[in-house]
Amino acid sequence: MAEYGEVKFKVRRNALLLREFTISELVRATGLNPESVRTEVQRMKQEELLFPETESRQRETIYRLSDDPKKRLALSRSVEAFYPKSPKPFMPRPTSRLYKAAVISLNQVDKKKGKQREELLNQAEHQLEGAWEAEGASRAPKLVQAHILRERGRLAYLRAKWESAKELFELALEIFAEGNLDGETRLVDEYLLCIEAQHRIHIAHTSDVATQARCVLDILNTAEHVSPSPLIHLLGDLTRELSLTSKARVAETTLEIETSRKIDETHEEVKGIREDLRRLIQGQEPQTDLSQELFRIPEIDRQENATFSSIPNRDLNKVKTYPN
Repeated sequence: MAEYGEVKFKVRRNALLLREFTISELVRATGLNPESVRTEVQRMKQEELLFPETESRQRETIYRLSDDPKKRLALSRSVEAFYPKSPKPFMPRPTSRLYKAAVISLNQVDKKKGKQREELLNQAEHQLEGAWEAEGASRAPKLVQAHILRERGRLAYLRAKWESAKELFELALEIFAEGNLDGETRLVDEYLLCIEAQHRIHIAHTSDVATQARCVLDILNTAEHVSPSPLIHLLGDLTRELSLTSKARVAETTLEIETSRKIDETHEEVKGIREDLRRLIQGQEPQTDLSQELFRIPEIDRQENATFSSIPNRDLNKVKTYPN
């Protein structure tokens, strides 16, 4: 007696091939006993993979596969599950310890600054040189070379040597593309976009972070061969809003600084007038032409104007009769 797995595979596979059949026709195609075939056909009916027709052939019910593409796909997959999976093709990549150590060193560079950062870059450079020799140098498989070329490109990128980095990345990209390594290709593409963004920032001659952010966003918006993830899109939108907000804040801050400066100047003028009035009251000569300054008193805020109300009338008379 055939096992259930064998019955399921043979019945469903031949149902796909025949598309329309009776139980007897399916028995002949599978070589199974009628009872096993009939049981599996009933299971397929319950799963709505096939339907009995009203017509018959030699007094037997005719069964036909479902016209629903999703049902047909489900039936195909249930048959494919019995076939052994083909192993993934072996993709050579560097295996030396020096290569792995270089990758770790480069991954840590962004977390360091100053002397420590430079030491890590020098260390990664020596590790990559050793990895190149350990992997067989130019005799190594192309994909192995591509991985090392990419890491050398990262090293040049982190040292802000954009042209060298671009050349190394493009060499690696060509090999990865030939090997259909989409993940590696996308990573190199992103680095090339970063180099283009750095180039635009350099041309802009600006240290303004908002302007630099807009350069990066422009690159992302015009990229044809890279599809940023939804998270990158969200981050880009937030950065764009932040850059616009920062620009508005800078304008507000500039206005506040200018207003504050004018207020300070006005206060200084008020202090000068008060000093001249004090000297005048004491019978001394003022340091400025007070008659001209008094015309500006209405421009002074109310708090400062309140000072004049405390001067006695007899002292104000002195101010009024002060010769020009």
